[in-house]
Amino acid sequence: MKKTVLIVGCLLTLLFLCSCETEEQKDMQVTHNRSIIFINEVNDADVWILPQTGENLKTTVWGTPTISKAKTGESRHAPLYDAEDDGLYILRMIDTDGCFYAADGIKLEPGWTIEIKGNVLELITVEVKDEKGVLTGTYDVFAAKL
Repeated sequence: MKKTVLIVGCLLTLLFLCSCETEEQKDMQVTHNRSIIFINEVNDADVWILPQTGENLKTTVWGTPTISKAKTGESRHAPLYDAEDDGLYILRMIDTDGCFYAADGIKLEPGWTIEIKGNVLELITVEVKDEKGVLTGTYDVFAAKL
């Protein structure tokens, strides 16, 4: 009987410890059921779509790409990270030719589509469409060779 109580006690303790989260783990969580469609019509690239925060606007290190190795002409689903109340995002891309692309103030919501297009660095744009395919915004993109 003592062994059974001891085993049950150990299992309950283990279950309790496994269900606890640290504050660091909570900060790292992302709501993955929120996603968008990204269409790349520019060049093969790594893409970051991040909430527009002061920290994200000031840094040049964005961590793991939101979309890694997006091919030209490819459409991919991408997670939409929780943004501040205004729902604005930034787009950063670095393509395989060493070009950098940046756009700020992009309004996005789950289910929307973001498409980057253009074939001249000075004329790259981002178009955003809602879940019904209605254009909600066009944004100029800063693009330059690194």
